[in-house]
Amino acid sequence: MAKEDILNALTDAVVEGDEDIAEEFAHKALEENLDAYEAIVDGLAKGMKIISDMYEKGEAFVPSLLLAADAMYAGMDILTPYIKLDGTSVPRNVIIGTVEGDVHDIGKNLVKTMMTAAGYNMIDLGCDVPLDKFAEAAKEKKATAISMSTLMTTTMSGMETVIEQLQEEGIRDSMIVMVGGAPVSQSFADSIGANGTAGDASTAVETLTSLVSGLPADLWSDSSIAASKMKYKESLAQKSGRVKIDIGLITAEKVKAEFDSVVPKFKETMTKAERFGSAFQDKKVDRLPVAPLTCGVTRKFVPCSYKDYSTSAKKYADCVEAGIKYFNMDTFVGLTDLCVDAADFGATVRYPEEDTPAAIGHLEDYEKMEVPELKEGTRAYNLIQGNKFATEKAHALNAPMTALIEGPMVALTQIMGATRVLSDLRTNPDVVLKALDTATTYVEEIMKGMFEEAQPDNLCIVNLWTNNVILSADEYMKSEGQIMQNRIAPLYKQYNKPVVIHNCADVPHWELNSKWNTEYYSYTFYPDEANKGSKDHKYLIETYGKDVMFGGEVSPILFLDNSPEGISKMKADTMALQESVLNTLKENGMQSKYMISTGCEVPPGAPCDSITAQTYTVAEKGPELYKKIMG
Repeated sequence: MAKEDILNALTDAVVEGDEDIAEEFAHKALEENLDAYEAIVDGLAKGMKIISDMYEKGEAFVPSLLLAADAMYAGMDILTPYIKLDGTSVPRNVIIGTVEGDVHDIGKNLVKTMMTAAGYNMIDLGCDVPLDKFAEAAKEKKATAISMSTLMTTTMSGMETVIEQLQEEGIRDSMIVMVGGAPVSQSFADSIGANGTAGDASTAVETLTSLVSGLPADLWSDSSIAASKMKYKESLAQKSGRVKIDIGLITAEKVKAEFDSVVPKFKETMTKAERFGSAFQDKKVDRLPVAPLTCGVTRKFVPCSYKDYSTSAKKYADCVEAGIKYFNMDTFVGLTDLCVDAADFGATVRYPEEDTPAAIGHLEDYEKMEVPELKEGTRAYNLIQGNKFATEKAHALNAPMTALIEGPMVALTQIMGATRVLSDLRTNPDVVLKALDTATTYVEEIMKGMFEEAQPDNLCIVNLWTNNVILSADEYMKSEGQIMQNRIAPLYKQYNKPVVIHNCADVPHWELNSKWNTEYYSYTFYPDEANKGSKDHKYLIETYGKDVMFGGEVSPILFLDNSPEGISKMKADTMALQESVLNTLKENGMQSKYMISTGCEVPPGAPCDSITAQTYTVAEKGPELYKKIMG
């Protein structure tokens, strides 16, 4: 068989995601004495480049990439042992993993695949990786680079810890450190001392290759390591000399101490419930409502651990009450974590004392999924009870309560693992859809419990997979989309409740919202992803604002900075956002249908005074600004 035909067959096998064909022609390449490295680069890797380019153009989606990766690795497993080494080449080892506390691995796996296709030897530590394992693996493999990822704002600080550990070991300058994930920006990467970040897998490869090209050859010599230790000795000594403080607790006490002298002075003429309800109906208000997703940060007012906040109904309700009161928020969105359903289905969930719970052990068999009984002792029961108590406390403060639950697809991916579900959705859809039906039945039971027992004013459902870079609109509609349309939305209607969605994805399927009559949408705006479809308040209000109330836009990472400069910037940014939103509303014949909020959860270790810098600014300056613009 001709060499060109074999290489083309390997390429096609990867593009089609066909492991069997990839293995067949990998063996054929060896039988025909093709160079194994050439077969990988000009056959398998070429196919990965093609499917990646299709993905970047919106012509392919994540399931296709995952299947293509499986096909590429299937072929590589056969060919790699036969690569001829000249004895002088040095392997470019790259350590990759998702940081501790985060079990998301799709983005990490895509980066790993593209870097493998580019010739890097990837050492995958997996997800939820203990922070010290990165430095340990880098030393063992004399790594060229470390690539860390996270999808959660709550675990981003772990990346800086890893970099400090590299400095302590004297190996920080021996490698490139890249960080990535939806909430990671270039400014964040710069602030923690990383070499770079990238918005997607292909760009990550280009960025790493460019950075690696500038590395000297002797970075792992004893003299280089000794010099690196000396370089960082002073800065590390300064950090270690600092007394570790709980910034959240300290600033919570500060906010509480100042509360009675600050909040009563705000010139507000509506209760929180009146303001939120009027804005929801686009009626005239005294100012725009404000409610950043402070969630676990509010536990510092109680105080209690994050574990208590997420597992104790009474503590959760206390946190809701404190958040509404001391942050002066117009509603509370009750996000604890996204593995409530997974725990009840039998997945292993870890409950850190001061961080978000995470599903660390998935079920193995779709067929063995059984709908749990919603009873005392389950996490769903606890969440319902917590929202019942929280609603009572919110109403005592004349504020509406917004409970939050997982959508069916979020539940299933936490139960079985996101990478597996998205791959199987393409290769074994009937099994996945049956499992999704099972997860949906439990979600429906939780919804009924919320509507009948907890009775919050609003129930928000999390739909993270309505994402145009993960699934096409057609693929989504064939899975969770049809469930939203035919089962979830009718249940909202049955209980006379508005459909409220939270989706912090970068590129949601905005056009699908009308299919389930969405009335409130909590979104995230990623400026770096604007060219791919991430939208800001101007577009959303102009395009969908008559039918849907939006809230989001503000990056939760900004709340980590409570320096004088950070507080001033938060206040200025809040004023600018209010002004822009109000002008956009007015230009579109509207009055108030928007809420100042964050698109994702503020990290649970954030300072409280950076949050009041936003909420108090809205309360203090908002009425005057509203009157100036709206009359």
